[in-house]
Amino acid sequence: MKNKQIFLILIILMIGFALFLNHTKWTKNSGLKLTGTLELTEHSLGARTAGRLTALLVDEGDQVKEGQLIGTLDRYDQAKRDFDRAAKLLEQGGTTKQAVEQAELTLNDQQVVSPVDGVILIKIHEKGEVLSAGSPIVTIGDRRKLWVRIYVPEGSVNLVKMNQPATLHFDGLKETFKGHVSFIALLAEFTPRNVQTPEERVTQTFAVKVTLDNPESFLRPGVSADVDLET
Repeated sequence: MKNKQIFLILIILMIGFALFLNHTKWTKNSGLKLTGTLELTEHSLGARTAGRLTALLVDEGDQVKEGQLIGTLDRYDQAKRDFDRAAKLLEQGGTTKQAVEQAELTLNDQQVVSPVDGVILIKIHEKGEVLSAGSPIVTIGDRRKLWVRIYVPEGSVNLVKMNQPATLHFDGLKETFKGHVSFIALLAEFTPRNVQTPEERVTQTFAVKVTLDNPESFLRPGVSADVDLET
């Protein structure tokens, strides 16, 4: 009888130990599962000098290419003629390279050019409005740089590293996407009010950006995302 009791106790201990190992393995492999919203890098574009916006060549939703002319100010036509004349004179030996460079700088001050391939998100000003120096006229979204901002609880932030691989799933899509951690905030903050439950919103968290490795053109900013960080 005593031997049977010892045998049963040993079996129970073995089962408990096996369950513990299984739980430990599952916890280790499960990683961090968090949610966020897909965003894209934005560029606010404006002219370097003050003036009247005489031409705005794009509308919201338009696709633009790097180097494409977005808008011009009131002295653009004159600046373009001066530059063309200076360039022609340089070819004929009638002016200096410095004079051409100065004319080019003046021309650049009178135009707004897209620095990236992207999409026009917002028109901030319209044709005919007077702008101050540096005042943005449009905001461009860079569709080559899509990322999800997540908020990692302070108790788990030490599990997150730069370039750490991640798997992302977006609402309405069956496929998953690969990404990596591209930014980890240095300071903790309270979770934003639009994130999850009231209990989670009073938790100290660290903002983390997870950038998609190969962003697809059909992905739309604003869609919710589930992010699995591999730990």
